Amino acid sequence: MIIIKSIMDGFYGIVLLIHVLTGAIFVMTLVIMQIVVGPAMGKVPASEGKTAAQGVIQKRWVPVIDAAIIIQSVTALIILIERWDMIAASPLLHVKITFGIIALVLANLLHFYWRGKKQKLKREGKTEEFKKLNQLTMFLEKAALVFAVATFVLAVSFNHLF
Repeated sequence: MIIIKSIMDGFYGIVLLIHVLTGAIFVMTLVIMQIVVGPAMGKVPASEGKTAAQGVIQKRWVPVIDAAIIIQSVTALIILIERWDMIAASPLLHVKITFGIIALVLANLLHFYWRGKKQKLKREGKTEEFKKLNQLTMFLEKAALVFAVATFVLAVSFNHLF
């Protein structure tokens, strides 16, 4: 029984480390893309250079954030199950987890559902629907950013206060 407990503690430690690292990647990519890259790309006129830059982002950056979202979601679920007793006892952790769930649900919707839906609308030439979904997407990206950063700050606060 002690051996199984040691293995589970080691497994939990690895899961927690991966969760923290992918959380940092998740938050930083949201910040960089929404505050730096997105606005900069919006000011660049349509050209071959802009298309090439968008291609680099799609081929190199998007798979990294997709992987971070998947790993973050899975490790969050493991931590939620593994440490439910501690979470249930802390109002601060309830708020942190609520914010984290909102950020991850938004990120999963934006990256794995709406991205494909937007591409389909664009291919089909449904410009009005595309514009509406794009406006909603921009709002939800900002919401995901706020909730992800708030979750990160609450996690740091919890770990340093308790």
